[in-house]
Amino acid sequence: MTPTHHPTRLRDRRAPGTPRPGRLGLATVAVLLAVGWATLGPAWLVADARRAVVAGVEVLAAPWPGSVHRAEIEALANVLLFVPVGALAALFLRRCGPVLPVALGAAGSVLVELVQSALPGRVPDVVDVAANTTGTVAGVALTAVALAALRRPGRARARRLRRGLLLLLVAAPLLVGVAGCSSSRPVAAAGPPDRVDTGTRAGGAVTVADGYVADGEELSAFADVPAVTGLDGALRTAVQDAARDATASGVDFHVSSGWRSAAYQQSLFDAAVAQYGSAEAARQWVLTPEESSHVTGDAVDIGPTDAMSWLAQHGSDYGLCQTYGNEMWHFELAVERGGQCPAPAADPTAG
Repeated sequence: MTPTHHPTRLRDRRAPGTPRPGRLGLATVAVLLAVGWATLGPAWLVADARRAVVAGVEVLAAPWPGSVHRAEIEALANVLLFVPVGALAALFLRRCGPVLPVALGAAGSVLVELVQSALPGRVPDVVDVAANTTGTVAGVALTAVALAALRRPGRARARRLRRGLLLLLVAAPLLVGVAGCSSSRPVAAAGPPDRVDTGTRAGGAVTVADGYVADGEELSAFADVPAVTGLDGALRTAVQDAARDATASGVDFHVSSGWRSAAYQQSLFDAAVAQYGSAEAARQWVLTPEESSHVTGDAVDIGPTDAMSWLAQHGSDYGLCQTYGNEMWHFELAVERGGQCPAPAADPTAG
């Protein structure tokens, strides 16, 4: 008797241990969305996530002071971000060998950097391409090892290993993407909440002599205006040294606000009370003249976003530290040059 063949019983032609196409597709979508969010999402959110990761690593390394550096942490994060990209490319192109998946990962990283060059607050860097490509190579290599291990075990064990592999592929970039959404307080894209339009100030009486800097104005750290010259001398020198080095690194660096008169600070506080509904809520963003470090010349606000991010990474080299966790633009002279910045207070009310 001729045996009957049932289409539903045809042998699975997938390579042994390879995840099912549907699951592989979902994993790919999740990874690409997470990588896209981490690399092309809102710059201030990503900077927030970057600082959170750095702070977490520094806490873990607290018993070994000086053993970790922000630049090294960021480079490792860039490597890990593209490990799932390389792994997925290797799974889809497993019949093509390792060269094509690595080339695709490198090309993807170059494309990301090109797009970043057109986005506000983003600074493309060839070093990121090298780190991302390294992550791609690691992902391709790990996939080759995993597939070799998956070819032999029984079906139940292979199923568990496949699920574990997919989980590993998705977890790293998803964590980065979620971290990018983790900022506890929204910040308006136009600038810090303590910057209000001049028309909202009582009588429009606040002037440049009070340290007023117009919204959107790119004030040089070397400008001969009260907002800069009114700063404490040591703070002004540190900011100017940082500005020189940031500019040499291709980072646009300017002062958004510096010294303020008591009248100017009071007008900002009054505007914040009107905006947030109470003095208590306003103080999370703007302090009274008696409390503000801007009035004493001991604080400076930096812009744009790429300069904030650069100074968050390198500020301790100049003694400059981010003071408040909800104000990525606000820096004060808090340590000796080369010292370790303390963890920022949650907001001005906790300072």
